[in-house]
Amino acid sequence: MNALRTRHGILEAKIDAEHSRPRPDTIRVKILKKMRLKLRDQISRYERILVGSRRQMSSQS
Repeated sequence: MNALRTRHGILEAKIDAEHSRPRPDTIRVKILKKMRLKLRDQISRYERILVGSRRQMSSQS
């Protein structure tokens, strides 16, 4: 999970760096944003799985 969050942060930094250029490459920004969105969705999915498994474990105790 930490690795995914780190990759998300790296993509965020790349997007910010591209935006700070005098003439940002809009195609590159779109690609980076799509990659960031996929990571965010993946992180959310894993968090839901973890929360569900913790609830299931606590109800079995």
